[in-house]
Amino acid sequence: MTMYHMLKLSGERSRQEEGEMFLQSMGVDSYEVISADAIDNLKDGAFIWDCIDEDLVQAPTDRFELKAYFDAEETAAMEKIAAAAETKGFSVEMEAVADQDWANDWKRYFHPIAVDEGLSIVPTWEDYHARDGEKILWLDPGMAFGSGNHATSFLCSRYLRRYVKPGDRVIDIGCGSGILSLVAAISGAEKVIAGDLDPQCIEATKENAAKNQLEDKIDVRLGDLFQVVKEEADVVVSNIFAEVIIGMAKDVYRHVKPEGIYIASGILKEKLEDVKAALVKEGFVILESETKGDWSAVAARRIK
Repeated sequence: MTMYHMLKLSGERSRQEEGEMFLQSMGVDSYEVISADAIDNLKDGAFIWDCIDEDLVQAPTDRFELKAYFDAEETAAMEKIAAAAETKGFSVEMEAVADQDWANDWKRYFHPIAVDEGLSIVPTWEDYHARDGEKILWLDPGMAFGSGNHATSFLCSRYLRRYVKPGDRVIDIGCGSGILSLVAAISGAEKVIAGDLDPQCIEATKENAAKNQLEDKIDVRLGDLFQVVKEEADVVVSNIFAEVIIGMAKDVYRHVKPEGIYIASGILKEKLEDVKAALVKEGFVILESETKGDWSAVAARRIK
């Protein structure tokens, strides 16, 4: 097994930017950041994130860590960086780490998920046998976001099962792996328009639709939703963050048919009331909301 070495640089949170600039000045351009600043940026809407490691929420509020990885031939360079970091007052640790298949290692955390009594989402590499009357969606997220494990995807899936009716047209904003498009299609939607800005998500959605023989129902489009989609739908779903939902509420309203449903998740629970207020302002009535852990989802009806 190939071994690598990890250099961990840590210090007071106020010195995080200094630590990052130090690593970059030493030629280290790729490193892992563990800091409460990341959560602050998330809550402030500074970045649009597909997913978040739940452990990061528990990051110490007064410290930061930067982790850089080096192969065996770079040990001397790593030790030089470590020595320089210590002279600048940073805490430094070094340790050997085993090589991993980073692109696939996450798969050990993805197991079958029961959306409800009639539907389960199952990774393609699992040996799974459906119960009587149970439908299965086979999923391989690849490098795209969306396995159903995260509370946001789960809550959206539950609402889709509740609100999608046979023959409905559905729009999935930011389709990721295609999981919500698949749930909508298997729940009776006649047509699902799945849009995303990321070509990897487009490819993953197409592949997962084919795995489930749903490609005829799912129209996958690359680009900004409001540029590539002109249609209205009976149900629109988005698993994005609160600030984005608030900002696009007016545009979403125009894509939901009168009396149609808008399902939104990816909402940190402390932002739920802000999202509700923005939707009501645009002409939606709130039907229900639900919180799971730190995340919330809301279902609303267009009333005009």
